[in-house]
Amino acid sequence: MKDLIKEIRKIIKKNIWLVLSTVDKEEQPHSSVVMYQSDGYDIYFETGEYTLKARNIRVNNKISVTIPFRKSFFHKIIPAPPAELHFKAIAEFTSKDDEKTRKIMEKVLKYEEKAGIEDETVWIKIVPSDIISTFGVGVKLLDMRNPEKARNLVKLNF
Repeated sequence: MKDLIKEIRKIIKKNIWLVLSTVDKEEQPHSSVVMYQSDGYDIYFETGEYTLKARNIRVNNKISVTIPFRKSFFHKIIPAPPAELHFKAIAEFTSKDDEKTRKIMEKVLKYEEKAGIEDETVWIKIVPSDIISTFGVGVKLLDMRNPEKARNLVKLNF
């Protein structure tokens, strides 16, 4: 199980795209793809201060996250669904002055500085729950065709 936990943390750190699902004040769902940065534990992303996702998080900070990914080059050519991590999480607005946040968001900061981007954005920290649902993690690529072998629930100690 420790190897699976290490692999999950590596996947979270290595990837940069996730699907963020929120609900608005009328409890209507909304999903969007965001680019993120992570240290393998906490996840951070930047968005416009007045985007729907930011407004929804202000109303209800309970979110759902999916991180889809390809396992290898062969995963791109063999017909199999993407591997995925799924989890519930809490979203928190974080200060751009926070040292840990700045370190993790370093690549984003360098890009913004180089591009001269100066707009109203907020940084959001995602704190994953301790239960992660996986699909295709810790199994061979061809075994992903069998849902019983491909799915797993993993308890993390974040």
